[in-house]
Amino acid sequence: MKTNITFICLLDGFSKNIGKLLCDKLDMFFVDVEDMIEFELGDTNHILSVLGDKEGKKYMKETEAKVVKRIASFENTLVCIKPSTLFSNRNFDRLNKTSYIVYLQISPKYLKKVADESKDIIDEKMLTLAFTEKDKMYVDSSDMVVNCSTLKEKKALKKLLSTINKFFKKNKKEEK
Repeated sequence: MKTNITFICLLDGFSKNIGKLLCDKLDMFFVDVEDMIEFELGDTNHILSVLGDKEGKKYMKETEAKVVKRIASFENTLVCIKPSTLFSNRNFDRLNKTSYIVYLQISPKYLKKVADESKDIIDEKMLTLAFTEKDKMYVDSSDMVVNCSTLKEKKALKKLLSTINKFFKKNKKEEK
């Protein structure tokens, strides 16, 4: 039975902030997968220098998979994970067994705006192309999709709560 929610989003900070706000509302635990992997690995430069590039990266991927496997066994937890981590190894399969996958969708235009504000340089044509492919994959792989492109965090949280409620009401009706 699924007792967790897993967020994916192209903006890491956005999904973390929304995730923490939602945890407070739903009385859930919060886990950021990337933070746990970083904590588990420690100094990745040291790992690469000791093990070498190929073996070091292999070790880091194995550690990532172990961390995700452990997180998948948690209950009543909201999990934030980068899409690249979710869709590597068997991470998606592990988390999908215990989590409802929620894609916090943003438009390429919004992503570009955020990048511009943080002074990151992003080629708009490449962004649109990459976004289109990834967006389709994330939509197809998720249980719920919430478009957050034009929403501030509090409005996004309200829309997210509404989407989750509708999802569970619909599932309850289908079970009867």
